[in-house]
Amino acid sequence: MGSTVLYVSVSVDGYAAAPGDDLSRIHRWLEDTAPPDEDDVAVELIERFRNAGAVIFGRRTWDAGQEPWGDDDVFSSPVFVMTHEQRPPEVKNGTVFTFVSGEPAAALALAQEAAGGGEVIIMGSPNTAQQFLRDKLVDELLLHIVPVLLGGGIPLFDGLPAPAELRLLSSRRAREVTAVNFAVLSDALH
Repeated sequence: MGSTVLYVSVSVDGYAAAPGDDLSRIHRWLEDTAPPDEDDVAVELIERFRNAGAVIFGRRTWDAGQEPWGDDDVFSSPVFVMTHEQRPPEVKNGTVFTFVSGEPAAALALAQEAAGGGEVIIMGSPNTAQQFLRDKLVDELLLHIVPVLLGGGIPLFDGLPAPAELRLLSSRRAREVTAVNFAVLSDALH
């Protein structure tokens, strides 16, 4: 079975979104207008995302993504959307979005089955990330650290139940983003 990877952009001071849910600075590294990354860190991050066996995110990410994703084929694997609302699956741009209510473990089981041994990426919503971390369902953190101090917004690691030991797997730096990959070691989270 593949790893479960928390895949998220975050400011140096730990915010996944600026005040007012503004993602423009946090996601600037993804834009075509960003300065080129000489060492292709952004390309590698996007490639890992594209190679995932399945993706999980929350309803907030689903709602926020509708306009920017538009008619683009953003996802190359099945997506599971954590929500309290019961709704049928939806196909958009060739991707099946399955809406899952209930505990994170249930969404992860569905995603792992769909991934067929590939990685499951948890992305987007800090609330969803926190739920998976609290339930000890994350094997790796792949943080896209953006060189900015936001000073406020939505914290990524708010309300974790206990300290968690991590082991650095890799770190790659570019002008707009530093990719830092950790294995989760602590029994507190795994």
